[in-house]
Amino acid sequence: MMNLLHFATYERNLITMLISFLIILSGCAYFNTFYNAQSYYREARKLVVNDTLKIDSELFDKTIEKTTAIIVKYPQSRYVDDALFMMGASYYYKGDYRRALEKLDFLCLNYPGSKFYDDALYYKGLSHYKQDKFGPATIALKESMQSKAYRVKSLIALCYVYFKNENYASLIEVSQSLLKEGLHSRERRWVLHLLGEAQFNQKTYRDALETFTELLSITRVKEDRRQLKLKMAEIYLEMEDYELCHEFLQDEKDPEFRNLLADLNVRLGKIEEAEGIYLDVATSSFSEFGAEAFYKLAEIYRGNDSLEQAIAYYDSALKRSSLSEYGVKARKIVDVLRRIDALNKETENIDRAQFLLAEAYFIDLNNLDRAVVEYEKVHTDFPDSKWAPKAMYAQLWITKNLLNNDSLANHFGQELLKRYPNSEYAKSAENILAESNNEPEGQE
Repeated sequence: MMNLLHFATYERNLITMLISFLIILSGCAYFNTFYNAQSYYREARKLVVNDTLKIDSELFDKTIEKTTAIIVKYPQSRYVDDALFMMGASYYYKGDYRRALEKLDFLCLNYPGSKFYDDALYYKGLSHYKQDKFGPATIALKESMQSKAYRVKSLIALCYVYFKNENYASLIEVSQSLLKEGLHSRERRWVLHLLGEAQFNQKTYRDALETFTELLSITRVKEDRRQLKLKMAEIYLEMEDYELCHEFLQDEKDPEFRNLLADLNVRLGKIEEAEGIYLDVATSSFSEFGAEAFYKLAEIYRGNDSLEQAIAYYDSALKRSSLSEYGVKARKIVDVLRRIDALNKETENIDRAQFLLAEAYFIDLNNLDRAVVEYEKVHTDFPDSKWAPKAMYAQLWITKNLLNNDSLANHFGQELLKRYPNSEYAKSAENILAESNNEPEGQE
């Protein structure tokens, strides 16, 4: 009897030990899963800069895999909220904002006392912002900024939301409040940049200039300083304060600044000084700025009707940087100018050549005023030419439909009916004049 009791006791103890062992094993597996998820997440976060993943990483995928296992296998675990946050943040960094919001919303709804509640609100705001859902982003960020740990980060993120939503008034209010706080240098630069851009977009140029001047004073990276100076030059131009802009750029050696300085000289009527700067940039810079300088030199000579010199400079712009903006523009225009040059030198069928010259200015160069002048030469110099009524009709059409000069259009129309009443263009001219006479008074 004692042996049976002893065996039964032994059997119960063995079962208890086995159950305990299985529980320990299960606990170890559970803890290892959580530990691995946490390790993957921490390693993946090292690739994040300013809440943006710079290099794609499978570590966030592994984090999602492990945190999913925790939630599915151990739904009663005290680490479920940890897992939900790591999963939601991982989806955010991977750019899957819909799934990120699913996990973060679930965390906020079901675990309001979680230590990750404020973190989840912040990442909810970012996820909404990335999807251009500005209302929900604003709500989430305003709630997360109630947390001391997230106050500054949420306010900065809110500035980005307001900027992207073009709510410049709110951005200016928040940013000016932020600048009174103890921001890190990097954070201060972010806020000043957004504030300056908002002021610029609101056309409060003097405020924007003041903001960018302060930003320039705390910016050390050479390329960032260069971009800021270009922005400040743009502000001077928008203010039409050309002399101050000229003074601001005078000592800059960068070819982009030099081209801008030459542009200013053109606006100020200092053409010779502008030509000298363009030529210096063109011959010393083998970048796209050299192409730009050659192109703008060509434009000056084209404006003076020095076609051969203009063609030479357009060709130089094309050779210097054929794929740049100004190289492509030079390619389009140089062929037209060669054709114009050839038409100017035509000795046979001069009436036709003159008409085609006018067409080139109208169609290819969109120089309407010059086109009207060149069409005028057709019927003035060659009144008996078959091209004469067509040229006069072109003048009528351009002045009526593109230059909106009704009185001049009426003049050309009446002259066409008077001088070429039997031409095919006379009937069209009559229709245009009739329409003009039937327009209600005051209508353009």
